[in-house]
Amino acid sequence: MFFILGLIAVVIFAGVILRTLIITRKQKSIIEIQKKVVEDHQKEILDSIHYAKRIQTSLLPPEKYISKHLNNKKTDIK
Repeated sequence: MFFILGLIAVVIFAGVILRTLIITRKQKSIIEIQKKVVEDHQKEILDSIHYAKRIQTSLLPPEKYISKHLNNKKTDIK
């Protein structure tokens, strides 16, 4: 009698562990998919930022030019 009850307990325990393992694997796969989506969005955003920076750099004069002319304007005002 105790053997049968022990066997039933072991089967129930194994079922609980198996169910937990299946749920954990599903959650892991969902997390991996979400991580991939976030990484893709991050790459798109960073690419966009770098592209905007390149455009901005090509359109604006260099910092040396700006500071040189600002310093000239300050000396002209005094």
